[in-house]
Amino acid sequence: MVTDPAIAFKHAFVTGATGIVGVPLCRALVRAGVSVTAFSRSATSDVLPEKVVHVEGSILDEDAVVSASEGADVVFHVAAAVHGAASTYSEFERVNVTGTENVIEAAWQAEANLVHVSTVNVEGFRTGTLRDAYAETKSVGEDLVMEAVDEGLKASIVRPATVFGNEAGRAGILIDRLLTGSLRVLPAPSRWISPVWSGDLAKALILAAADDHSGRVFTVAGPTVSTGVFVKSVIAAAGTRGVILSVPAGIFSVPLQLAWWLRKLTRWTPPISVESLMSGSAHDGAMAASELGFQYTDISEIFGVSAD
Repeated sequence: MVTDPAIAFKHAFVTGATGIVGVPLCRALVRAGVSVTAFSRSATSDVLPEKVVHVEGSILDEDAVVSASEGADVVFHVAAAVHGAASTYSEFERVNVTGTENVIEAAWQAEANLVHVSTVNVEGFRTGTLRDAYAETKSVGEDLVMEAVDEGLKASIVRPATVFGNEAGRAGILIDRLLTGSLRVLPAPSRWISPVWSGDLAKALILAAADDHSGRVFTVAGPTVSTGVFVKSVIAAAGTRGVILSVPAGIFSVPLQLAWWLRKLTRWTPPISVESLMSGSAHDGAMAASELGFQYTDISEIFGVSAD
């Protein structure tokens, strides 16, 4: 039974349910009394609430996605190929384009509202700042969603900025290292970012599921700060060890570019592109917060917050 009167749906289907965004989203939905079907490549995860029905499957298997989403009122499409998990254009395209096509079909068949999780990198791609496969394929995914809206599907798009969590192992590479005290060298301390806590993003996604938001695109981004200031704030809030050395972006871009060139040999893909490193990721999320009706949580209040 839905316990939050502001939520008009009863059953949610979540792709990418075991990731940095999917886990807090599923938890928030369960707290609100919504029935949740979680969909991911592995159903062995113990990070989701017991009430969640966890289905194992591939986002590339249309039949599996359609079957698992049956009965859902809202489909949250969180699954994506990101830097660090994919390296070639075809790998990004399979998940971010073909996977999105499958989820759109599932939303059609379930007659469900679709909330598509995109990225602020789409804006960078469309303005010519970013030309990497991740940004391009996510842009194509957005086009597919908007084409479906034109055809009558109820759907909205949420573009999160730099997402971070507060739970070790599910907080993003930078915060994970800070929480374990293993981040001794900080690259690009002057790079501007607009970090958004995964708990706040979960709230925004749920609010974006309202019918009257169909066709809208929301940029969800916290206050813009330098990476160095952000890291210092997290260290102070979480009580972890500080950074010994900071490396300017111009210097760090050299080994980063080498890592990209050698990724086929090393079988390791960097979590950020050189373009993104040098251009920064500063975005204004104030309008989305105002229109959706939530507030960004201060860093000092985030760490120590219960995962449940």
